[in-house]
Amino acid sequence: MSDPNTNDVNEIVSQKNNGGPLVYLVPPYIFVCTLGTIWLLIDGWVSDFSSISNLWDIDKGHSLPNIAISLLFTQVGAVLGGTLLAIVSFHRYQAIEKVFDRDHLWGFMFSPLLALIIGTLAFAIIQSGLVVLSGGLDTKDHNTATLGYLSIGGIAGYNWDVFIKKLKDLSKNIITTENPT
Repeated sequence: MSDPNTNDVNEIVSQKNNGGPLVYLVPPYIFVCTLGTIWLLIDGWVSDFSSISNLWDIDKGHSLPNIAISLLFTQVGAVLGGTLLAIVSFHRYQAIEKVFDRDHLWGFMFSPLLALIIGTLAFAIIQSGLVVLSGGLDTKDHNTATLGYLSIGGIAGYNWDVFIKKLKDLSKNIITTENPT
């Protein structure tokens, strides 16, 4: 004999899980974004982003400036953080809570763009001196510097909501002026 309350719960869960067939687009999208970003990360370590240099038609004898390489590592880190968050979120909404719906798709689709913007802003904040890292562009250990930028980008991309709140706080501090009394 089945419990009538169990049937009610299953019906409620199936009503909430109305992602439909579009839910099957999210995992491949996350997969492609993640693999593409990891490929870019390895390209950055192996050849200082020569694939991007080729896109910008930079001569083979020249390379990207150190600041551009550091920016790219921060952006790659942010996208990796964003894809990690997407994997965790998809699992939570689809497998655990069973409340994934079409509205979640927009968040997943815009996640890489959001991460690129966050990575760029995080890099600008680091370079402006608002956040200080040990090392820097002129450090003797280039690998440590790239890992630092990658990490900061990853943290900012994964915790984009916290990063946005900090930006709001920072903008309030910059924009508000004291009235002389």
